[in-house]
Amino acid sequence: MLVVDYSRAGENYAVGVVAEGSTHRLARVIAEEAGCALVDIGTVEPYPLGYEEAKAVIQRELETGARPAVRWDEGMDGALADARAVALGYPIWCGSLPAPVRSFLDAVDLDGRIILPFCTHGGSGFARTLTELRDALPAADIRPGLAVLGEDAQRDPESLRPRVAAWLGGQPDV
Repeated sequence: MLVVDYSRAGENYAVGVVAEGSTHRLARVIAEEAGCALVDIGTVEPYPLGYEEAKAVIQRELETGARPAVRWDEGMDGALADARAVALGYPIWCGSLPAPVRSFLDAVDLDGRIILPFCTHGGSGFARTLTELRDALPAADIRPGLAVLGEDAQRDPESLRPRVAAWLGGQPDV
């Protein structure tokens, strides 16, 4: 298994200014519990650090279907080629998948893979992102996901270990 996440530092909804995005904090716990590698998706051009400024960019991307250029750690391609399952993490942005995650999905072949979605949110749960994932990855096996409040991931990610372990343990063939 491989854990892949997109997360944004800076000012975030409900958690204020953070040095490390909520989704990445959760992703680290998942990778540790699963005993696997963690790969971060990043954008070539960073988002503004301020919440309102970033939100304006995000809304424009959603309206236009933009796909920002993304990058990831060296070695991810090899790790992805070897991974039967991918835990894919992202924050909920305006009820949708973040544009960088859409760019990542466009760039890699996940056909036939098990996808374990996880997200951080401010109260919406997965919103419409599971449907968006199924639409983007029709040949993948998308499993039940794990949705965590961003403030819980920020405040005490270690407290999430029992939930993460139960979620991972409930996934057959992973």
